[in-house]
Amino acid sequence: MLLTAVLSFVLGADLATNRSPVVQSDDWITAGYDCAVFGAGDLDGDGRAEIVTLNGGGALCGARSVGGWKCGVWEVLRPNVPQGATELAVADVDPDSPGNELVLRYPDRTLVHRRSGPFGLEEGRAVDIAWPSLVKAPLAEPPPYEPDAAELMHTGADIDGDGRLDGITVFSATRPHEHRVVRIAITAHDGPDADGDGVADAKEREIGSDPLDRDTDDDGLPDGWEVNGLPRGIEPFEGVLSPTRRDVLLLVSRYVELDEATAKREVEKSKRLYSAIPTPNVDGTTGVTVHLRWTEPIRPEHQGAWWSVGNRVVLPKERGVVHWMQVTPGGGGQAQQTGDMGGAGAHWAAFGHEVGHQLSLAHEGDSRPAWCPLYPSLMNYAFNYSLGGNGEAIRFSDGRFASHELRESSLVERLPFAFDEVKYLAEGPFHFSLKADGDRSTLIDWNHNGAFDEGTVEADINYGGSTHCGTRRNVENCSTAPALFVLGGVTQLITVDMKGTAVSVRACTGDGQWTAPRPIPNSSTRSDPVGVSVGSEGFVFFRMQRAWFVARVTGEAIDTPVELDGTGTRDLAACVVGGRVLVLLRADDDAVVARWFDWSSKERLSAPQLLPITSHVPPGCAQDPTSGRLVFATSVKNPATSDWCLRVTWCQVDGDRITELESRWTRGEYATNHCTTRPVVAFRAVPTGSELNIFHTGWFGANGLTTAWRTKQVGNRQLDDGWLTCLLYDEWTLTRVGVAFADGPQGAIYSYRWDPGDHGDMTVNMVQTAHNGWGIDADPMRDFDDCAKITQWGIRHSILLMRPE
Repeated sequence: MLLTAVLSFVLGADLATNRSPVVQSDDWITAGYDCAVFGAGDLDGDGRAEIVTLNGGGALCGARSVGGWKCGVWEVLRPNVPQGATELAVADVDPDSPGNELVLRYPDRTLVHRRSGPFGLEEGRAVDIAWPSLVKAPLAEPPPYEPDAAELMHTGADIDGDGRLDGITVFSATRPHEHRVVRIAITAHDGPDADGDGVADAKEREIGSDPLDRDTDDDGLPDGWEVNGLPRGIEPFEGVLSPTRRDVLLLVSRYVELDEATAKREVEKSKRLYSAIPTPNVDGTTGVTVHLRWTEPIRPEHQGAWWSVGNRVVLPKERGVVHWMQVTPGGGGQAQQTGDMGGAGAHWAAFGHEVGHQLSLAHEGDSRPAWCPLYPSLMNYAFNYSLGGNGEAIRFSDGRFASHELRESSLVERLPFAFDEVKYLAEGPFHFSLKADGDRSTLIDWNHNGAFDEGTVEADINYGGSTHCGTRRNVENCSTAPALFVLGGVTQLITVDMKGTAVSVRACTGDGQWTAPRPIPNSSTRSDPVGVSVGSEGFVFFRMQRAWFVARVTGEAIDTPVELDGTGTRDLAACVVGGRVLVLLRADDDAVVARWFDWSSKERLSAPQLLPITSHVPPGCAQDPTSGRLVFATSVKNPATSDWCLRVTWCQVDGDRITELESRWTRGEYATNHCTTRPVVAFRAVPTGSELNIFHTGWFGANGLTTAWRTKQVGNRQLDDGWLTCLLYDEWTLTRVGVAFADGPQGAIYSYRWDPGDHGDMTVNMVQTAHNGWGIDADPMRDFDDCAKITQWGIRHSILLMRPE
């Protein structure tokens, strides 16, 4: 059927042409950037307009007005709709169909979708329509969190069902992320309640709220709810709600085994983090008031993941009004970001941190790298339990340092802030050396070399919570630890398949990817392989049942492995010293012998030399390219009787002889810095020479899992006796085997085996590689204003949408 009609719909408006005043604009709903056309009109026949859009997946989606209070969630009205529409409208264009239809305009045709069922659409039919006849509507103001957001389109419809045309403006926003935000400007009502919020204008003037603003304090709770009581029969919360002061309604459920007094004490203490927010309220106060309501305790049979428990506890009618948290034994937590549910252990800082996520805060502020030293927020893992060495001083950041950008590749060791403002950086977890430089600037030793350098320095400075070695990419599931070495300018990755049938070698292609594996013949093993190279020849060592074997590897070929006589089943390590390969063999009594390896000789290995070191693990070893000294990293018991601690020994090499020069405990002889698998010794070129780094694993838990760490020697002996130790990635990145590292033309590559459990495409035994092993972030980092994001965005958007009854 071909329809011919005139479509009258709302397109644009001059606010001054409205006869009635306009209520303050509000965010109504958001959508992705893939949504390019929007419209509004009553499609379900309830007298209130829905917002409609066509998304990038070809689905027509609609969001209903819930009681005129708030918007509902997006619902699919019709899937598999052709893309490329340039305009969308809701209007009654088909006299044979009751109510309104949805109309899509394309460059070559116009499609009309009739209503189907309570809230759906039929397949579109081609029509011939004169488009458009304009009707004017009020223009909504830009979003407060991004006043410069660009307007995408403007229309109008009756959002609140009062028979008057309300303004609907869609903005293309970039803060806090790219999105479309639909904002509404309600046309004021005639009568005693101009904004229709349920509070008479006279009463609003009396209590200080705005008669032309349905949510005077912009906290996502309309004034009428805060004055007259919550809608839908929702039970009240503690304290008095105010339309002139920001309020958050928080349901809390504790696990029944958790002491009630402890839980309530910690949760109550967390509220002060929000009352301390310095953002002013309409009534002249500052801060956000958190109102609690405790539910019945959660019994063991109902406990579990916070999202499962929350969806049982929080009633559908409460969504879009309240937040919810569960409190459990233990520590840590997790929550939705810009959402209404989460959970935390019974610690006030952890609880406040997770509620911060619900109110839209991230760990990084608005930087890509995490743990920025100049972001002194409890959302930053570097400061989530302590700031400046004081656990009571944690707070949300007000963004006071945001004007100063930090780039790890070019850091100036001078901050344009007074010493008292940044002195917290001298305490944990960063321990930077500081010195006042006049009244308004401070010298800072970013690279911990014991000096305040002129010019710029390069350093990994955001290690407070952990350090990041780059994006992790899956390679394959493996039965052993991976190994890395550089062959002819190309980094090679050594792995062993899950059945242990073959050792394979892959070459890095330079884009974070690897070539197909090249299997070494006759290389069945269950032990961790080792790889080194000299010039254009690489050597891969692997242990079989009776002894170690070695295969020569070049860019073109892999030789048949040969047995190394006399090695037995002892642990093996290897490194290159002066163009020669040194093999280390560790016995069960921790004694270590050195033997020089020569592929071209009949014996392959020289006579053993007992070294002046012992180790619980195969030693790490490498030659310092600046001094020529040989460095061993071992694991032994320290003087404080802590076992499996990382010790470094420097040696001199004269011909075949190796003699000890110096030995030191990392982080000091009475500190604990565990090393539980074969460590990797690596040197990084710095302006003063070579920087010693050791990649190693920490203490194994009862579950057989351990974290990974990087320990670096620094010039500042006041910092842990001249050592900086950083967790790699996070406490959830766990392995059962050793880690690998190599620095070559394709980058500083770090590899490890993911073992804590299946997580998406990261399955147990999955070897992963990352290509920023030194942790020097390419992206800048800076401070961030948590308080502005909470009060201008998060507090409303976390409960922006309601569920229709």
